[in-house]
Amino acid sequence: MTFQTDSKFRFRLDRRARWVSVIALAAIAAGVGALFYVSGGSYLPAWFATVVTASLLLAALSIPRFMRVSPHSVEVHCVMELVKIPIPEIRHIRFVEPRQMRFCLPIWGIYGVGGYYGYYVNLRERRVFRLCASQWRNFVQIDTATKGRYVISCDDPARFVELIERYR
Repeated sequence: MTFQTDSKFRFRLDRRARWVSVIALAAIAAGVGALFYVSGGSYLPAWFATVVTASLLLAALSIPRFMRVSPHSVEVHCVMELVKIPIPEIRHIRFVEPRQMRFCLPIWGIYGVGGYYGYYVNLRERRVFRLCASQWRNFVQIDTATKGRYVISCDDPARFVELIERYR
């Protein structure tokens, strides 16, 4: 089997993330509409709509677009952010089953709207980790020497892990 020196993995939203996105955006629109109706068109719904829109736009800047594995690093490219994990710092990499992610809650991030990303806490292990996923399956956990923990999802996790192991 031949390897490329630079491999790219795309993030694709799964059905669950699409539904959560649609439902959340509809709930927000309904909430703003209800505030406009109840308040009689005062400034309160306009402020609420502005804060919610600004929050969603800021969160959208961290939506993962693709990952790149090179001999030097694993890079997660988001809309306006780059998460770079140097290959020499990677101490352990393993697959994670979706049922193990059942006890994970977002601390600072998004659950379902455009994907799953941000800082999450695993209630069972009592550990904080960085999640970059577009689907709630195919998880790969990367532990680094600096005690950082990243959980990433992609369409082909076996090839992703194989490339990282090859470069280590």
